[in-house]
Amino acid sequence: MRIHRQTRLFHRPQDLLDMVIDVESYPKFIDFISSVRILRRETLTPTSVALTVDVAVQYKFISETFRSRATADRENLRIRIEKAGHGGAVRTLTNIWEFHLLSDGSTQLDFTLDVALKAAPLQFLVRGKIDGAAASIMKAFEKRAAQICAPAGDMSQELRVI
Repeated sequence: MRIHRQTRLFHRPQDLLDMVIDVESYPKFIDFISSVRILRRETLTPTSVALTVDVAVQYKFISETFRSRATADRENLRIRIEKAGHGGAVRTLTNIWEFHLLSDGSTQLDFTLDVALKAAPLQFLVRGKIDGAAASIMKAFEKRAAQICAPAGDMSQELRVI
């Protein structure tokens, strides 16, 4: 199941990247994430860091903890999250956040989520709900950004990355 969304956010790309890589805060503003535990933090280069984390997800009758690796590249304004380790209902997970600086200081966000579950019946049940879940996640991040990030950009201009 693959989702790709683009949206314009009226905050600086660096501030948004910092907010997304602050995984420990996720339980504060994403309803279905009950806990996040950082297992390892690595500095890869002066501008990139990698985190190995356990994320506990609880949604209706589904409760799952899975391990992922998040790599933040501040130079290229990009975060890549992938499933790490074995076990659990998630077979594969790749989530990419790309923050593009627009001419007015705002950001175009390219968000890609590609996930596959191990059990075919669960994959079938989730397939119809994944788009709504992605929209819910994006709304939660937009609301959080409005709370903690300084505003940037001009809402009266229609801008896009070319």
